[in-house]
Amino acid sequence: MANLLYVTCNVRPQDRSRSLSLGYEFLDEYLRRNPHDEVQVLDLYRDSIQRVDLDVLNVWWRIERGEDYGFLSDGERYKIARLFRLADQFRRCDKYVFVTCSLNLWFPAEFKMYIDAIGIPDPTNRMTPLAAKSMFPDRRKKSLHLHACSPQNFVQEQELSVAYLRSVLSFLGVSDHETVFLEGDDPEQGDTEEYEAARRRLFELARRF
Repeated sequence: MANLLYVTCNVRPQDRSRSLSLGYEFLDEYLRRNPHDEVQVLDLYRDSIQRVDLDVLNVWWRIERGEDYGFLSDGERYKIARLFRLADQFRRCDKYVFVTCSLNLWFPAEFKMYIDAIGIPDPTNRMTPLAAKSMFPDRRKKSLHLHACSPQNFVQEQELSVAYLRSVLSFLGVSDHETVFLEGDDPEQGDTEEYEAARRRLFELARRF
């Protein structure tokens, strides 16, 4: 039995989002083929994600100086616990599905807050004298990223979000990556042929993911 983490970051309701609609179709097909797998769903607009703020940074600085967690205030302990829960959830999963949309050539702020949360030291990575290293380099983890790019033409500027997420996941020990693109997220403006091609690809991936 595998553990799959399904993460969405889209302020649109499902019936007004091509990426969310396709994402849940993929999830239904995946569960049909893998009924015993455990799936956890995280909606970054619905579920409150702890920000890495000054309190969190102060805790890290104090821990680095050798102070014990017992000296934390109730507020600091609450924030750190929320971050550790997200990082531990990510650590325990084998497969990841990210359903996102573009905002100004990148992700919405909520997604970056989530990446900061799962990237905290100890649960998913550790510092060595030479560099930071993943806590699970030998586990074969895989990811699927369904991303709706902006339909607007930014001339020579490139979409940065997909490459960024792949780099972060690779650092955290995810070795197998799949990406499916959509141009635009609005069902009333998107290309039907492209949508159906993405749908076929996702159903094919569901059979072997």
